[in-house]
Amino acid sequence: MSSSSLSLRLQVNEASNRRDEASLSFALLWDGAQPSGQVLVQCSSLEDLERVVHSLKKDLDGVLVQAKEAMEKMRARQEEDREKSMSPSDIWRQMEQAPTEEAMFACFNTLSESKRLEVAEWVLTHVSMFKGRGPVFAEHYNIVSHTLDV
Repeated sequence: MSSSSLSLRLQVNEASNRRDEASLSFALLWDGAQPSGQVLVQCSSLEDLERVVHSLKKDLDGVLVQAKEAMEKMRARQEEDREKSMSPSDIWRQMEQAPTEEAMFACFNTLSESKRLEVAEWVLTHVSMFKGRGPVFAEHYNIVSHTLDV
């Protein structure tokens, strides 16, 4: 659904009562809904309309928060799936390409603990500790927390 397909429209109705006084009523309508112009809410006073609009704003803000949370969860699952599919050697290659040691540490430390253990075991048994980033890894690896410490 595109944002331009639905919109709210205010319809103001004027009616006269028995004392020849005019009164207004307000209707919020969905434009673009089926059937077109479907009434969302009807209010008999400006104060009622203000309460409804305030409530709708609050509800819509809540919907937006829920959507953002759902998006973050989906991204986290995708990242977790990507992490699970990467081999320790792939992760090490990524860490070696980090522009700074701090970036390398961050790359490693954001992995799940089980993946950090797997990568650490691979690095410590397969990577030369005499060249490249291997010595940096070995020097900063914390065997208790399974992280790279500064």
